[in-house]
Amino acid sequence: MPETAKSTTGPGVALCQELALIRDDEHLESPEHYRPGGYHPVDIGDTITNAASDDSYTVIHKLGYGGFSTVWLAKRQRKHPVAGQPLAVSFHALKILRADLDDARDNHELRFLQRLGQVGKSSHPNIVVLEDSFAISAPTASTAALYLTPSNVACAVPGIGPTTDERHLMQVLGPVKEEILRLRKGPVSHSRHAPKKIVAIASFSGLDLGSSSLASVQIIDFGVAFLTNDPPPTLGCPIEFFPTELLFQCPASAKSNIWQLAAVMFCAYTGSYMFQVGFPIFFHLVGHLVQDYGPLPSHWKGKFDWDQYGGVPPGQPVEAWTEPSWWFDDTEPPAMSLDNRIAKKASYLSASQRVELARVFRDMVAWEPASRISAAETQRRLEAPIFSSVLEGQ
Repeated sequence: MPETAKSTTGPGVALCQELALIRDDEHLESPEHYRPGGYHPVDIGDTITNAASDDSYTVIHKLGYGGFSTVWLAKRQRKHPVAGQPLAVSFHALKILRADLDDARDNHELRFLQRLGQVGKSSHPNIVVLEDSFAISAPTASTAALYLTPSNVACAVPGIGPTTDERHLMQVLGPVKEEILRLRKGPVSHSRHAPKKIVAIASFSGLDLGSSSLASVQIIDFGVAFLTNDPPPTLGCPIEFFPTELLFQCPASAKSNIWQLAAVMFCAYTGSYMFQVGFPIFFHLVGHLVQDYGPLPSHWKGKFDWDQYGGVPPGQPVEAWTEPSWWFDDTEPPAMSLDNRIAKKASYLSASQRVELARVFRDMVAWEPASRISAAETQRRLEAPIFSSVLEGQ
């Protein structure tokens, strides 16, 4: 990639999008993330080289993006094929991290993937494999690229692999949709922080869902993964999936994952959030949870973390804020039961299935983490005969 063409011009670059050809419903990253320390600018057709191996990666489509990275489909050209890996040309997912995450000591996901490889967990069929990582140099900063297996997607697509014909691959992914990025004002039209064009995520419009099996699911993102004996002070996830116990100074745990799993599964079954909140404010979230699911444990009283989650206005002392007493009042019944919500949002399920599903969800989101069922128990109960028609897609 000709990095000199993308050197920085200074912080605070304001970009606008010319998206005449990209529909409003396409998923696009914010152009404001293309700044010093932010996303690495990538255009379709760019070639990125691993200086250590001389392998080159030509970007041919976009697979996704997140808060810490963008992910691209790249065609790898091996300059020096090695024994056991004779392919000169193959296709892979290339995850390019934000420039401010370039230090491997601070790059949590890279370290986690490397650890999985060291303990042999990377051979698990449902965990993505990190095959290589390397630095990309730029005039203002360097960033890291994670070279991943071609199945670095939520579901492995049958018939798509490193040796797939490029024309067939592009037919499955759908056309590349891109539009020019330009500065809102100033003497030049293009920021050298940013790519020339913003690209929509591959639509997979050419995938025949009727004849394809997408049962091979993989865990692909370890950006907020943690070891159970070394929990983080908080979790980076949307408020609708945030485990409540963390708001009350309880450490994150494997049972926090069960809460999040329930929230994800509820979305899948009903098409709506399990924990709905009008504003992204944790204080409001707790109020909604108490109204819908009942009072909090009494021993949580006085433990709400106002510093971290309270949203206390600047200049006001945290000590002046207290939890509402009704959060812990067990005399008020929940406003809407899980049974009613599932009946309303998942009418395709039978009455007995809805009742059992509500039981599973209640056991997954018990206030006390220790009272929640395990992932194995969740799987066992959802694979029970009562759900056979759901599992078979009927």
